[in-house]
Amino acid sequence: MTAPGIVIAAPESGVGKTTFTAGLCRALARRGVRVQPFKAGPDFIDPSYHTLAAGRECRNLDGFLTSPATLPFLYARGCGGADVAVVEGVMGLYDGIGSEGRNSTASLARALSLPVVLLLDATKGATSLAAMALGFATLSTAEDGHRVPPPSVVGVILCGLREGERRTLISEAVERFAGLPVLGSIRHVPEAHFPSRHLGLIPAAERSELSLQLERLADAIDEGVSLERLTALAKAPSVPADAAFPSEVARVLEAAPRKRVCIAVARDKVFTFYYRDGLELLEELGAELLETSPAADAALPEEIDGLYLGGGYPEEFLGELAGNESYLADLRRRRALGLPVYAECGGMMYLAREITGRNDERAELAGLLDLSVTMTGRLRRFGYVEARLETETLLASRGEVLRGHEFHYSESAGETPTAYLVRRASRPEVCWNEGYVRPNLLASYVHLHFWGCPGAAVRFVDTCRNWRNANVR
Repeated sequence: MTAPGIVIAAPESGVGKTTFTAGLCRALARRGVRVQPFKAGPDFIDPSYHTLAAGRECRNLDGFLTSPATLPFLYARGCGGADVAVVEGVMGLYDGIGSEGRNSTASLARALSLPVVLLLDATKGATSLAAMALGFATLSTAEDGHRVPPPSVVGVILCGLREGERRTLISEAVERFAGLPVLGSIRHVPEAHFPSRHLGLIPAAERSELSLQLERLADAIDEGVSLERLTALAKAPSVPADAAFPSEVARVLEAAPRKRVCIAVARDKVFTFYYRDGLELLEELGAELLETSPAADAALPEEIDGLYLGGGYPEEFLGELAGNESYLADLRRRRALGLPVYAECGGMMYLAREITGRNDERAELAGLLDLSVTMTGRLRRFGYVEARLETETLLASRGEVLRGHEFHYSESAGETPTAYLVRRASRPEVCWNEGYVRPNLLASYVHLHFWGCPGAAVRFVDTCRNWRNANVR
């Protein structure tokens, strides 16, 4: 059997799920526990904190971007060698797509048969918190029109509260009236504040002081929470550790060639938005992945057959990106030769003619797309989408539909987007055109998870391999 796990959830965003999960991972890791962190949903930033805290790379579990059938496999795959898994939920426990809350943390917990520990903000209220705990533990919702039972809520953690009379009062109320054990409390740790900007927390790669902050959080958890009681509640899903590929993925991959191909992946302090499982799928298809830094490297790796530009914060590093003229020149030279390039969101912005940042700072970049990208003061797109290909691309054919996610404050102007017809998953009647296509190039705001579209991963690797074969060096 695979490692036992537990889901950390809350009634809403802002209660402290990321803070608690990161501190819990560090507290367990420094006791010698091999803890595997996961993040529910499409988030790229919170996992960077959990990776540093646990010493194992955090992975995403998302039933929309992949599929519910794939979740047990990805969980088992990620847990290899771990003693326990800690899964940070997304938003409130039941919040998801539409009024049914599809793809919520509760849905994930049910799909994996994992128990849930509920974080409650204890800075306000007392006995009323028992009513909140009871409601979250017993709410029966619906999925696809059918009633579904609540996930297994097994305990409560009180947030923002020290030891003392109020903790005793609240604990007695929750245990008596909600029937749930209070596993402890975590006080506010002001010296461990996690700062944010427009897309969420500032990524761990940009925060040199984070290791010390994680230690202070772990101290607070050791002080106020019974780790023994909490980890004893963890449960292993009924999934073999050596589970085979999910059938819908296996069918696509069985016939895929595994001949070596070399793909550069832009990974540095600027470009950090990738799903670890997606990168590993490319490797299983025969891709050797070489990391490259558009901010610091003089040029792309010489031997590459393709380039993957993920998301990130190019608007925060305009001077370094635009100032690295040798790298930009090398990228333009490679593209003139037809080098395959796939770019998502921040990667697409980097390919634009220019970017204007939030403080009206302007920089000229790759110029491979005739776009002017401007940061705005509000969220332009956010949420799950279904993207139908309107033309042939290096990922998929016209008419194919890929599930993805958008989250950006920028807007682009210039050439007409022609790659996708995008529909919002929560409101399919809301649609727009998205993405830009060149021979062997696709760039858009849409983030994909290759385990949800394995055929796209196969086609990308094949495109890179075919280009190499046609341009033997």
